[in-house]
Amino acid sequence: MLNAVISDEERIKQHRAVWAVRPELRSVYREWFAQLWRCLEGRRPVVEIGAGPGFFKDCFPELIATDVISGPDLDVVCGANPLPFQSGSLGGVVMLDVLHHLPEPLEFLNEAGRVLRPGGRLVMIEPWITCPSYLLYRYFHDENCSLRIDIRQPFGRSEKKAFDGNAAIPFKVLKQGSSENSLLYLVRADPFIALPYLATLGFKTARSIPQTIVDIARFSERLLSPVRKLLATRILIVWERVGLVDGFLS
Repeated sequence: MLNAVISDEERIKQHRAVWAVRPELRSVYREWFAQLWRCLEGRRPVVEIGAGPGFFKDCFPELIATDVISGPDLDVVCGANPLPFQSGSLGGVVMLDVLHHLPEPLEFLNEAGRVLRPGGRLVMIEPWITCPSYLLYRYFHDENCSLRIDIRQPFGRSEKKAFDGNAAIPFKVLKQGSSENSLLYLVRADPFIALPYLATLGFKTARSIPQTIVDIARFSERLLSPVRKLLATRILIVWERVGLVDGFLS
């Protein structure tokens, strides 16, 4: 098992090493990358927040990769709020497992609305809270999972490391809903079980899992589709930037 008490930079190096030797893990993530990319529906340019080792950019090289932790696979080193892009300059922003790490998630949504042009999209895959997933994230995950947080500042005022997270943040954000002044409106929120990912054990092990196990998990996910909202551990979320039509918000 990978050591959790390491620096952010070492964690990214470990992720690269695991990625290199585990084709079944790469296949799951590439399915997610492709799904996020399809949700953009051709909108360009696209910025990734929290790119880390740059795996998403490996699949879609035109993507602009950013992260708060510097590394050779990034185009821009920056945090999520503020973003170093002009207002209305982006067609899309993509994120995978990032929102639940942000110290001010609501402020980030406002910032994403600022940098997106009208009709631009913010697309992400994040943890999702159901009865079974709460137990999973609360007791079998190395990040926190607490619904008793102030969503405006879920980590309080203490110093926060980049990989500190709370799996309940996306759930709390969506339950709160958009403010009247928000530039983003919700297009899609699709919970899913993510059995193939769970079968791989993620980056917790450097040993490859037999592809057959992952394939069985994919088949099982399809069978369980009717009850996915009850068993979901992940959610696909799509927000779109409001536009102006004849001087009025659309």
